[in-house]
Amino acid sequence: MVTTSVLVDDAYAGTVLLERSGCEPLPDVPGHELFDSGCPLLDTVRGRLIEGELHLTFLWPTGGAADSPQHVRVSYLASTEPPRSHRLGVVLLSPVRVDHGLTHREFEVLGLLVDGCSNQQIAEGLVVTPRTVATHVEHILVKLASPTRTHAAVLAHREGLYVPAASGSRAV
Repeated sequence: MVTTSVLVDDAYAGTVLLERSGCEPLPDVPGHELFDSGCPLLDTVRGRLIEGELHLTFLWPTGGAADSPQHVRVSYLASTEPPRSHRLGVVLLSPVRVDHGLTHREFEVLGLLVDGCSNQQIAEGLVVTPRTVATHVEHILVKLASPTRTHAAVLAHREGLYVPAASGSRAV
């Protein structure tokens, strides 16, 4: 699994994701407080995995002000060990290189768009009005140069340019 970690060349921390819960150290790769028990990151990764998926990437908030936190890129690479292994794969952290000028709230809205939520569902989940969500979506489309919300969601999923709902819960 250590060799897998070199696939994300700017990764600065990593861990091995275990099947049921928790993680174990990745040899020769530093850990991070986001991998500590009680932090929802690993449960979110585990909850978002689709059987057979080999790669997953998204953003996760870290320090900074509550209304505008910094983000780290989270990358999951599936294990190539035999299927009976209790190791699911490697989770790596790396800097966010391109954010398209999106705000934290816009990353959250994109995460819900990736999950297929309507503006009404997003509004209920984020406790804002549907009009506020529509404004966020308009800004997202401009910043990503996307013609439609579907295009923006596909782009965000492909590039890992979204913050998922906590603990992997999908809104739909």
